[in-house]
Amino acid sequence: MKRTHPTAVTAAFFTLVAFAALAPSAAGQTTPAEVQKYQEAVYPEALLQGQQQGNVLLIGRIDREGNVQNLRMIAASFQGLVEPALAAVRAWRFKPATRDGKPVEIAANVGVRFRIKNEKRGAIPQPILGDLPVFPADASGAKSAPEGFPVRPGIDPKVRAEAVLDVDPQPKPRTIRVRVEATSPAGKPYILMESPVSVPAKSTEVRVPMVASVGADWTDGVWVLRYLADGKDAGGGQFWVARDPSRYDFAAALRR
Repeated sequence: MKRTHPTAVTAAFFTLVAFAALAPSAAGQTTPAEVQKYQEAVYPEALLQGQQQGNVLLIGRIDREGNVQNLRMIAASFQGLVEPALAAVRAWRFKPATRDGKPVEIAANVGVRFRIKNEKRGAIPQPILGDLPVFPADASGAKSAPEGFPVRPGIDPKVRAEAVLDVDPQPKPRTIRVRVEATSPAGKPYILMESPVSVPAKSTEVRVPMVASVGADWTDGVWVLRYLADGKDAGGGQFWVARDPSRYDFAAALRR
């Protein structure tokens, strides 16, 4: 793809391919979605010339044919970055995820970073997520299925998120207080984590792992995650909950 300026670099991050296939069963394998067609986002000229850098966070789903559907923005450093990010990710195509050898639809959390190759690389207006992979987890907190698979109450006792928080690099170490909130499909709020996170000197990102127990009252549907850094919105994403994912219509839930 032709870039708008030789010093610009746009990187989109999607981690669905990072989870190895689970052990095969008699019916087949459980595998993550894998990127087969990737398109890079175009850096808007006005923001590039102003040396304004940032992230766009998108949510949607990858259907059983590997297409990205129901894509929408959940947070952005600058509004001008949103349309280029949406246009790029809508063009992506995947090898579908499978459960027991059969294609399944999964949740998609996508982070698109816009950065410039100069001395200001890494400088962003305020902390914002750069990546948010979310997994069903077992009782120990270990991943029990690939990224984006629904959490099944009664089968998956926990949910695991491995967020990457992008920060403005500073010369001295510091601490950021991170709060993670989840909102149920009915709008009920839950606090999943609140903890200080150490940021080393000159770091441009910090990992924020989280494991939370699945509550007995957790209802089926699309759950929204929101991260706050020192009390300010730092973006978020989604995860899906369904006791029987094969019978729950997530596409309809995302349209609501």
